[in-house]
Amino acid sequence: MKNQLFKRWASLLVMAVFAMLAMVSCKDDDPDPDPPILVEDGLYVMGAGTGLTALNGNGLMAKAKNEVLQEERATLYEMYVAVKAGSEGFNLVNVVGGASTYWGPGSDYAEVMEADLDIEEPKNGLWRGSYTESETPFTVPEDGLYYVALDTDLGTVVVAKVVWGLIGGATPGGWSDDTPMTMGAFDVNSIEFMAEDVIMLENEYKFRYSGGWKIILDADLDLGGGNTGVKVNCNFGGTLTALDAGGDNIANAEYAVYKSTMTWSLTDGHSATMVKTDDAPALPEYPAQLFMIGASIGGWDWEANGIEMLPVHSHGNAFWKIVWIESGVADAGVKFAPGKEWVGDFGIDDDTQAAAGDHLKGGSNLPDIAESGYYMVWVDLERDSISVTSPEVYLLGNTVGSWDTPNDFGFTVDNDNEKLTITTDLVAADELRMYAWHKWHYDWWQHEFMVLNDMIEYRANGDDQERVVTAVGAATIDLNFKTGAGSITQ
Repeated sequence: MKNQLFKRWASLLVMAVFAMLAMVSCKDDDPDPDPPILVEDGLYVMGAGTGLTALNGNGLMAKAKNEVLQEERATLYEMYVAVKAGSEGFNLVNVVGGASTYWGPGSDYAEVMEADLDIEEPKNGLWRGSYTESETPFTVPEDGLYYVALDTDLGTVVVAKVVWGLIGGATPGGWSDDTPMTMGAFDVNSIEFMAEDVIMLENEYKFRYSGGWKIILDADLDLGGGNTGVKVNCNFGGTLTALDAGGDNIANAEYAVYKSTMTWSLTDGHSATMVKTDDAPALPEYPAQLFMIGASIGGWDWEANGIEMLPVHSHGNAFWKIVWIESGVADAGVKFAPGKEWVGDFGIDDDTQAAAGDHLKGGSNLPDIAESGYYMVWVDLERDSISVTSPEVYLLGNTVGSWDTPNDFGFTVDNDNEKLTITTDLVAADELRMYAWHKWHYDWWQHEFMVLNDMIEYRANGDDQERVVTAVGAATIDLNFKTGAGSITQ
């Protein structure tokens, strides 16, 4: 009897031990109810005001191009992210070896006021400054898509409100004015921008946001080779299927009406479409060239005296030329034609002078002028008008510290010496830019020119010209539009 009780007790003891071992084994196999999130080393965006409420691959910032060289910079990072207005915002998180460091706004981080924006920076809201180790978030004043970039070498961060638009020779506003794209419903995971019923020419265009081309993180860092600064792109070029920040212009192959979309998603970034929705109305037909002729500018022989006018870039209706017009010559006058022949020629209507020097098209010669000298002759075939005025030429850009058009850096017309001239102090060692201005003008670069190898070279309908970089200090620039000679003296 005792032996049987002992065996029963021993059996129960063994079963209890196995049960305990089984429980321990099961406990060891159970997953951690709150395991650590493992992500690769890098810089992340994370915050309750975004769709990135925890560290994950969607929040990993990418290396960015320095716009100055259009090459990737090792310490420059960027990301587009949808952010809710309010106090939640987001932080930058630096992950190294599994350890996370939170960065927030530094003491000098602030919105850049409109008066302090560079002319090429976005206009819908830009914040710039330092960052510091902190869990205080970066915040925004309104729901929307935002661009975030930082350079760890400079210790500078920028945040910009993103509202996409279209710009370029193919678009209604040309390279001067953006065609706006309307933002759809806000969502932290996806936002679409759309423009409908857009008439697009057979030409080129880009997507850019908030009217900007670039954001400046540093203007002066020496990159070598005469290049300075760290900047990020605010535009996409390339192709519709392979958008490229700061890339080449996108070609539009057909003149038509389009619906354009730019879609951002947290998982896939940006994608764009340009879908034809209708045929566009017939374009007016303008000549590819326009010539001037007349005794007042040399004679009435097309081969010997015909002067080709300059097309206004992206505007087939307009031509211009600064010419020397002689007063008091026999058989005075000037006429125009699309070729060096008396076919399709025209002059002015004698009875339609809307203002001094402005005429409607007609069959009569431009009248004799009171004083010999340089004149700006502007023909606008859309207006059916011709204008003859005193010429105006200006410098602009960083070299003179002004991108205003026009500005205080106008050339003096020196008819006694047959030149336009300016002497001024250049305030930056940068690219020289100059252009002709008229009251019917378009964007300045569409009638710009340059002095290259001591000759005036016009952009006309061409691409961006070779640049002349000048030094800081006094400079004199002389332009002889009779001979085409030009000089830059420092």
